[in-house]
Amino acid sequence: MARILQVVERNKASKGFRILNYLIDFGFSLMVIWVFIILFAIGRYYIFGVDFDQSAADIDGVDPTVDRVGTLLMYALVLFFIEKLSGGRSLGKLITGTRVVKTDGSELTTDDLLKRNFSRAIPFDAFSFLGDNGWHDRWSNTRVIRVKDFENARNLEKDIQNIGS
Repeated sequence: MARILQVVERNKASKGFRILNYLIDFGFSLMVIWVFIILFAIGRYYIFGVDFDQSAADIDGVDPTVDRVGTLLMYALVLFFIEKLSGGRSLGKLITGTRVVKTDGSELTTDDLLKRNFSRAIPFDAFSFLGDNGWHDRWSNTRVIRVKDFENARNLEKDIQNIGS
């Protein structure tokens, strides 16, 4: 069991922020996925000579289960790369002033972010936030915190430790 710092637990983002993050990130991820689909169709046109109407028909004819699984995997990949490149902040988290941190205060690793983002593929993960922490947070030992409050609390802890030394 991973160590959980109180400063992390006391500064967790509210469920309202979490829902807003999800909505922003989901919408942004869908736009990124559509850009990839358009680039795929353009690539097919220039490399293989397949016209855009045929590419659209091919995409439209994909099995619904394959479509859902593929979209879910692309969504996880998009969020993984964004959070990896930005140190735990997606577009939604940037807008709402939140960030992903490890529960023990250590730096996020690639493994942490992979666990976090690909565990979203578990059915009903979105409903797991009706409890205290979502499954993808619990399984990756991460939390979403309010950056300003978290940094203020960390600085206060450091100041208190400096007084004692």
